[in-house]
Amino acid sequence: MSLVQASGVEDTTPPDPPEVVASPPDRRSGHRRTIGVGGRFGAAILVAVVGITLLAPLTSGDPLAQNFDAILQAPSSAHVMGTDELGRDVLVRVVFGGRTALAITAVSAVVASALGLALALLGALFGGWVDALTGRLADVQLAVPSIVLAIVVLSFVGNSFVPIVLVLVLGSWVLTFRVIRGHARAVVRQQYVEAARVVGSGRFGIARRHLVPSVLPLLAVAFTLNASSALLLESSLGYLGLGVQPPEPDWGQMVAAGQAQIFTAPWIALFPGLAVVLTAVGLQLLGDGLAERFVGGPALERGLAR
Repeated sequence: MSLVQASGVEDTTPPDPPEVVASPPDRRSGHRRTIGVGGRFGAAILVAVVGITLLAPLTSGDPLAQNFDAILQAPSSAHVMGTDELGRDVLVRVVFGGRTALAITAVSAVVASALGLALALLGALFGGWVDALTGRLADVQLAVPSIVLAIVVLSFVGNSFVPIVLVLVLGSWVLTFRVIRGHARAVVRQQYVEAARVVGSGRFGIARRHLVPSVLPLLAVAFTLNASSALLLESSLGYLGLGVQPPEPDWGQMVAAGQAQIFTAPWIALFPGLAVVLTAVGLQLLGDGLAERFVGGPALERGLAR
């Protein structure tokens, strides 16, 4: 009986997700699993969104240009998504706002995935107090809602690019950590890893030869989910006025600005909101497709839901 059970106090520590091991393709049947229709559709959405935003300077006008003769015009051939209260073209602002949102999302997802991977591998390789410490750090982060953490941090340090990325990283690294940790702990108990230790391989040699290659499929899945979480949080911060500041366009900020005209000019908030939803759905579909391809989606989803 454990000390917690003997004391009669309920253990409220959240359990780790089940150990999910990436499953290789079945070569005997000649069948190689793909990411599926949903995953391909999600990838197509992301390619379209990223392509449009990258080409924005070549195909669009100035997102800050004001035309007081075209204030609050409904969508038309001249302005496909209408204009806002200052006569600015909503389509141009949505496209340029996507550049900011996607840049922040991509950087924060990369850093969060790298941080979660590093802490998970350290805990699995060293075990003992190192594993316990990284696990407690994850528990502490999970106990603080990401939006509350972001509001507190940005209220003190300001809302420039680096602080926004920092709060997004702090709010999403645990997802990668928990997925990778369970898998890495299972790998280090395998017989071939024990054999590598016997012949003199060090911890970092084992990580390079065995752990990192085995966790790459899981890392790809976690990255897409990190990016989706970061995008939604970044848009929420923009909506609350804690993200990118006017007059620079940002999807969340544009939704908040259009709220005042939601009944007279709904297109101001509608189109940037649809851009957020469409991009987040694309990331989620791609993540689900990668999970089905590399991991076996249901097992991974159960782990992430814990």
